[in-house]
Amino acid sequence: MSVQGVFMMTRDSSSVSRPRERIIETASRLFFRQGYCSTGINQIISESGVAKASFYTHFPSKEDLVIAWLKQREERWIHELKERVDQHQSTDKRIAAIYSIWYEQIREEGYRGCGFINMAGEFSNEESPVRAFVRDHKNRVREIIAEHVLDEYRAVMKPGDFDELVNTIYSLFDGAIVQAQNFMQDWPIKAALKASIHLLPHDRGEMASPHE
Repeated sequence: MSVQGVFMMTRDSSSVSRPRERIIETASRLFFRQGYCSTGINQIISESGVAKASFYTHFPSKEDLVIAWLKQREERWIHELKERVDQHQSTDKRIAAIYSIWYEQIREEGYRGCGFINMAGEFSNEESPVRAFVRDHKNRVREIIAEHVLDEYRAVMKPGDFDELVNTIYSLFDGAIVQAQNFMQDWPIKAALKASIHLLPHDRGEMASPHE
């Protein structure tokens, strides 16, 4: 699956036949391109080709729709992340694998950064279900780093030290996503990968690359 495929819904015959899928597909394209606040319900209804009553049957509010959209994005994103990581045995290669998604993504036309971070930024209320979902999503990414990337160190490090390593590498990873979007260049990805590997408790040999 291409990286863009993780973040953009692709129309197929089943989605065309079901109003709910058509609504989410259309919202995916519009939210990705325009953002949440600039995308109105009427535009989504018009471009998805569903009746207004059908829209509100599936999604009582636009916020309900964005949660459904984010859940679909997360399912694809988590699958892609685990699949890439689990192809490798060594920790440094697994770290490189998590960065590889964004290393490739920034080279694609229309790159707009992390949809989860972008969406959270459009909701100022800390108690918003959207902000809560994004926080939970980011925590799930952190858990993947702990369980699928750094797990070999769990048994040989003190629990507090292991948690600090996970938190630091996660913070480098998520911060690199933001700065790659800010500068529209890949150097934040490369710098964060290098720093992450240097944090490992012992030398790992040849430096891994995010495009391996």
